[in-house]
Amino acid sequence: MTRTASKERSIVKTSLISATLVAILAAAAVGTMAFGQGAQLPHGQNIAVIDVGLIFEQHVRFNAQMKQLKAEIDQTEAGWKKEAQDVNAMIEQMKGYKPDSPEYHKLEADITKRQADLKVNQALQNKALMEKQAKIYLATYREVEGAVTELCHRFNVSLVIRYSSKGIDGSDPQEILRGIQRPIVYVDKQYDITGDILNSLNRSADVGARPATGFPK
Repeated sequence: MTRTASKERSIVKTSLISATLVAILAAAAVGTMAFGQGAQLPHGQNIAVIDVGLIFEQHVRFNAQMKQLKAEIDQTEAGWKKEAQDVNAMIEQMKGYKPDSPEYHKLEADITKRQADLKVNQALQNKALMEKQAKIYLATYREVEGAVTELCHRFNVSLVIRYSSKGIDGSDPQEILRGIQRPIVYVDKQYDITGDILNSLNRSADVGARPATGFPK
């Protein structure tokens, strides 16, 4: 092989490598441009974060429902307390009879029945109240999901991550441990959609809106 032929082959080989590299870089550039043009996001966002705990704390309808549920729980517990007082009064009354008297045996049977009924009623009512509470939480969370989904569709957001915007309480050892285990250490506030979702959820309640964060209305 002559030196000239070898040189020509080297030039051809280098040209092929250069052409391949240019093609790869061009494809990458096209992909980046397509993503940027197709997303059409404010500030180029397609990932957001949300403080679900804060939303539950400031969700007007949720808090009204929980307040109503608490009143129902207080009323139920007051009924249990009254029933327990009645049973205790019967126990005191029973002490005035001889253990082998008919009155003693009757009161003893009545007390046993009322204590058993109270225990069963407490278990059933507790279950019903817990189920009611769970349904309120679930309905509210689904409402949050719906608002988040609507916002994501509007602004082409592909991922929303839950995080906590609260600082760590340095006086509580357990809170410190939970805080340092948080998956998100820092987030730019323009990625936080908590205020936007709260405004959407509370709009019908005619309450003061929180400052909007990363997304325009």
